[in-house]
Amino acid sequence: MTGQPLRIAAVVLTYNSTDDLPDCLSGLLAQAGVDLRVIVVDNASRPEARATLEADFLAALPGGRVLDVEAARPKDLADRTAVFLRNPVNAGYSAGNNIGARLAAALGCEAVLVINPDVRIDDPDYIAILFDLVMADPKTAVACSKLRSLSGMHENPMCEPSFSEELLWPMRMISARLWRASAGPQPPTATSRVDKVSGACFMIRSDFLRLIGFFDTSVFLYCEESILRAQVLAVGWHMMMEPSLEAIHAHRSSAKGSPLVRFRFWAQSRRQFHRDYGGYGPLRRALLICSRALMMVLAGGGYVLRHRLSGLSGGGVGR
Repeated sequence: MTGQPLRIAAVVLTYNSTDDLPDCLSGLLAQAGVDLRVIVVDNASRPEARATLEADFLAALPGGRVLDVEAARPKDLADRTAVFLRNPVNAGYSAGNNIGARLAAALGCEAVLVINPDVRIDDPDYIAILFDLVMADPKTAVACSKLRSLSGMHENPMCEPSFSEELLWPMRMISARLWRASAGPQPPTATSRVDKVSGACFMIRSDFLRLIGFFDTSVFLYCEESILRAQVLAVGWHMMMEPSLEAIHAHRSSAKGSPLVRFRFWAQSRRQFHRDYGGYGPLRRALLICSRALMMVLAGGGYVLRHRLSGLSGGGVGR
């Protein structure tokens, strides 16, 4: 790379993520060829967890600042390469990431890497390569890499289901064999456009964020990927994937609480998505509500939720 280093932000949204943040920061600090601003937003973690997160942040980034969200003024942070923002409320995934993304845009960052604290990146050129990809075409909104779970499953690209596929999701819960066969599309072998990307790790252009008014906060958790896909398509832009890069999503479902509680969040978010972006009429939306209700009954009866709601093609990452 030549000329002035590229100013890019990495926004890391935490919530009691004490087991994950140090490894995530380690990967970010190893990045080369970019002027990287690390913005950690803590979404109202427990007091003891927040204290640990702040200590880990300052250990990794001694020059960083720890501030309440209300005190984060861009003019005071222009020369800072790292900031930890204490959000007093947990308003969800999109609202938390918006805090970091808005600050990044105000600091002049041309793009934002949205990265979960449980994502690991080892390639020192990871961010620079994704930035080159997302900026190569003025209509590229988002760029992503391969994303592999600890079990080896590919989480990128994702695929938005058709109406009939989504309606029949209860059958996938009953048939574990069919469920496994429907895990999702395999990554492309070359740089390609993709339909939808995982919310666990992706790069998004700041000018596109301004165009859409930043992330939609109508859902608390899950289905953000479907919403972002709809927003990209609505303005005629697209998403890209670079399969030569890979990140590891060290997600542990057992640490995320009750699968049934998370399923309820997913069902609420899916209903909101269909109301605002799905393009279905009242009858189809009602049928999908019935389908999700059946899924809840099956889940309560002991049928597999696969622990990971991201196994549902229209869902979100099991954060």
